[in-house]
Amino acid sequence: MKKNVQSFKSHDPHQGDFLIIKSANQWIDDAKSKSIPKKIFGPFWYEEELCILFADTNQGKSLLAVQIIDSITKGIPTLGVEMDLKASKVIYFDLELTAKQFEMRYAQYDTVKDILFDHFEFSELFLRAEINPHGFDESIEEYETFLFKEIENQASKSRAKILVIDNLSCVISDNEKARNTTPFLIRLNNLKKIYGWSILLIAHTPKRNLFAPISRNDIQGSKSFINLIDSCFAVGESQKDPSIKYLKQIKVRYGAFQFPSENVLVCKIGKESNFSSFKFLECGKESDHLKQLNPADKPKMKAKAFELKKEGHSNVKIAQEIGVSEGAVRKWLKQLEPDD
Repeated sequence: MKKNVQSFKSHDPHQGDFLIIKSANQWIDDAKSKSIPKKIFGPFWYEEELCILFADTNQGKSLLAVQIIDSITKGIPTLGVEMDLKASKVIYFDLELTAKQFEMRYAQYDTVKDILFDHFEFSELFLRAEINPHGFDESIEEYETFLFKEIENQASKSRAKILVIDNLSCVISDNEKARNTTPFLIRLNNLKKIYGWSILLIAHTPKRNLFAPISRNDIQGSKSFINLIDSCFAVGESQKDPSIKYLKQIKVRYGAFQFPSENVLVCKIGKESNFSSFKFLECGKESDHLKQLNPADKPKMKAKAFELKKEGHSNVKIAQEIGVSEGAVRKWLKQLEPDD
């Protein structure tokens, strides 16, 4: 009797191919079976997106990230924005804080007895990971490669579909250069597609122009790598009151810009009882929270702009140096042009 010999090769015709080519209609047919992405944090972050949240140092990025995670793991929306998910497991890669520092943010402190009490209770679906100082062997491979593999391994073991990585600076030693950051984002994108993960990556912004609206130019590293992510939003500080913050969308792929410059989400940051968090105040204009130019300083700033222009600097560079908008620099420099 002749045995039925079967091939052990994969039935996937694209296995091993770096690029997959199909007709546009075939791609659409394949996509029809997939559900429309759900909102994780309103229009800021959707399911199966690689999203970046960025802000300057000490503006509450990590507090907001934990607040979003608490919302996801309890299935309760936060800051008045929609969430379409049921309570879901999240793994938080906290690469900055120690366990004690994390604890202190989510407990009350008795200054007399010098003790922490009344700790906030998180959902059991909230998993936190931190670096084990004894877990890395330098003789094996580079730290960044090792850490990336550990993020993939631990996330896979946890079976969490939602990841928050805090932050980019701890994962990439020199993320000011696109050649370092781009490969990392490409690898995260691949993991997103392979596992169906939703990933929120926290990043810093270097010193920025407080007179100008937040833009993709303010994100730490190369502004070009924003093309590699699905969505992006930022936390800005009101120049009226340091405790007032605003959330602004920088990039979206699903839906629309619900919170652009003309309609930012204004919040107050603080700690009530045992939970440090953002509290929604209103929606407003970003321009109301930017630094205003003092007329008394304008002559000196103009003189500095003219000096820098003579040295060959671009308008953008001059604006960054002085701390005003590029439009203001352009207007001042036009005063140097001879009349026709």
